[in-house]
Amino acid sequence: MSTPTNVIAPKRGDRVGVAQQEGVFEVADINSLMQTANLKLTDGQGHIVRNIPWTSLKPVDGK
Repeated sequence: MSTPTNVIAPKRGDRVGVAQQEGVFEVADINSLMQTANLKLTDGQGHIVRNIPWTSLKPVDGK
């Protein structure tokens, strides 16, 4: 019963990783009501991944 409830809201421009997906993403848009984010791959192709739950996001160092 010890489920973490401290979900930190991402901000536009944050660089994050996603559980079970490879690559580094940038937060393109946020839906606070649904607690999801639209992410853009940083590989230069401009591909957008939509409606990723905040609980799946992992912070990535900017370096």
